[in-house]
Amino acid sequence: MKKNSRYKIGIIGCGTIGSSLAGYVTRHLDNDAELVYLCDHHREKAEHLKKRLPGKIRIVLEDELIQGSDLIVETASMACSAKIAQKALRKNKRVLIMSVGGLILDPGLSKWLEQSSGSLWVPSGAVAGIDGLQAACLDNIRRVKLVTRKPPRGLAGAPFFLKHPFPQLRGNEEKLVFRGTACEAVKWFPQNINVGAVVSLGGCGTQKTTVEIWTSKRYRRNEHELIAAGAFGEMRAVTRNKPSVENPKTSRLAVLSACAALKKICSRIKVGT
Repeated sequence: MKKNSRYKIGIIGCGTIGSSLAGYVTRHLDNDAELVYLCDHHREKAEHLKKRLPGKIRIVLEDELIQGSDLIVETASMACSAKIAQKALRKNKRVLIMSVGGLILDPGLSKWLEQSSGSLWVPSGAVAGIDGLQAACLDNIRRVKLVTRKPPRGLAGAPFFLKHPFPQLRGNEEKLVFRGTACEAVKWFPQNINVGAVVSLGGCGTQKTTVEIWTSKRYRRNEHELIAAGAFGEMRAVTRNKPSVENPKTSRLAVLSACAALKKICSRIKVGT
């Protein structure tokens, strides 16, 4: 991309996060970026979003979007995020992935990055403390753990419960539902534990990151507690998330984190690790 030219941005996935990012680009980044393409498996979603946005935005297929964009933004699903990242990196593009769980379940990630002059961006999402974790991992780190607390309705439908009984709760008791590696957590709770993938990529890997998932009837919000210890000392970051107004299943902070990532990519000053 030429110096002082605007990023041409294409967004794949026009749901809650994709729509919010599209609005943010057109309202706040118009000096540095231009939204040129939208793509969604359900074309009517893209059409609906396009009507609410200014500018000459085209609705195209995935391959055309990747070819014509300087920065590809994936907000679609874990099922397709790895494929989108791979296609973008093969074209030496910048790509921002929101459905991070798809990346850690695909063993080819490091190979794509080695063979590409493009770059992969992963926002912090709904968890705080990633910048400190990245710094801590440059030294001798002993432990990284993510403790997630969710109300029962937030866990309903997870593949984990096809093989395990859903927790029976008495009163306001807290119950441990799952303990395992980040890779296992993403596999069994793909819609619930995207933050586990972010923590493992920003830290010491999927197999060395422990994830615990707790539930209780008294929980009202999704809470993520990041714990790390090592030569640097100890850190503990707790995030109690409010849901997005547009979609209660999406944390508001996850949407804001994606907007902040776009701002950082386009900005001439980079703050934070």
